[in-house]
Amino acid sequence: MSLILHISDSHLFADERSELKGMRTRGSFRAVLQHAYDMYPEPDVIILGGDMAQDESAQAYRIVAEMLYAFDWKAPVMISPGNHADMDLLQANLIPALQAGSSYSDHLQLGAWQVLTLSTHEKGNVGGNISEEELARLRSLLSATAGKQTLLALHHHPVAIGSLWLDEIGLNNRDQLWILLAEFPQVKALLCGHIHQNFDRVYQGVRVIGSPSTCIQFAPGKDDFGMDDVSPGYRWLSLSDDGIMTGVERVEGFIPADLNNTELY
Repeated sequence: MSLILHISDSHLFADERSELKGMRTRGSFRAVLQHAYDMYPEPDVIILGGDMAQDESAQAYRIVAEMLYAFDWKAPVMISPGNHADMDLLQANLIPALQAGSSYSDHLQLGAWQVLTLSTHEKGNVGGNISEEELARLRSLLSATAGKQTLLALHHHPVAIGSLWLDEIGLNNRDQLWILLAEFPQVKALLCGHIHQNFDRVYQGVRVIGSPSTCIQFAPGKDDFGMDDVSPGYRWLSLSDDGIMTGVERVEGFIPADLNNTELY
């Protein structure tokens, strides 16, 4: 059995005082990490979802790693980059810092399972796209590992979740992804961020699991942007020969003072 922590959508700034919708995102990120470490100090993998740096700065990327390794994690770390990402700065700052702290990978073997991360980042686009190069990498890896139950981690949600404004900025080439996955029944689940809420449904025989943010939460089932009055959190996943068990953990507090602030950020 393997334990995974999914910590996503932290929206950190280089300036500790900076806020997202009235919330200091470093404070909520620190609280989530503390909770996760207290509950699950020895995970097998930590997956950082996309949108880790709201200002997409080199310093913010380094801070992600510094805050993570303020705790005695030994697990390898994976990343699924999303829309709020400067890929050059991420690769030059966050990945080396993660490698210095433990190890970094985009493909891990975990007993009967494997975990693959995909980038859905498309420069200048809030919505996501999996490049032809990434799709080719995915096809190659899946073709070579037909016997491995597979969990794919990506940032943008690959199915409609029932919130119009979010579904308009989801994974734009989701049909292309699902056509590919239909050839590989070993893919059992897709794990995503971006939606800032708990989500867990089966689509075309594959479980699609969405995680909360470590800062503000989006109200589910809304046509227009809105925040939910629930606290930040993270997701744990336990992979066994029999499948996946998973749940969401949340910290207390860190709810925006003005939940009626509907301006997009």
